[in-house]
Amino acid sequence: MTNVFISHPTPYNKEQANFLFLIELELKKHKLNPTNLGKNNWSFRSPLKPIKEIMDTCAAAIVIGLERHHSYIGYEKEYSENSKELIHKYSSSPWIQIEAGMAYQAGLPILILKENKVYGEGILDPQISDSFVFEFELRKLQEVLSPELQQLVISWVKHIKGIEPRNI
Repeated sequence: MTNVFISHPTPYNKEQANFLFLIELELKKHKLNPTNLGKNNWSFRSPLKPIKEIMDTCAAAIVIGLERHHSYIGYEKEYSENSKELIHKYSSSPWIQIEAGMAYQAGLPILILKENKVYGEGILDPQISDSFVFEFELRKLQEVLSPELQQLVISWVKHIKGIEPRNI
């Protein structure tokens, strides 16, 4: 099996856990082994070094932006000419941004999935991201992945397998 780094917030509800389970099943169906720092690879050292060591064994990375934080009201660029009020802003974990940046610097092909209600910033912003950002509605993907998402994974897998493996 080929290792792929999977970056996502720790799931905090059943919907997120179900979706991640379906993603992992889909990856394994294509002989990909999803891996991350998680519970099994935790280290007493600062997390960046072990993440890099894990990524060094991976052929690609998948970044999944799931809701971690909900702000009922907030302000972007507050007290400026460009101030913007944000109502019901959902954001993901900052770790997916860090891990995506590390994967990018390592030259790994990146697949980006974003829950549709999560605010698109950084790697999750389709206007500035180097990669296609696939948006999905979490509640609709609880028993099976959509045909569009399955096709996207197949396309990504073909891309990965066409690239020379990195130290695997």
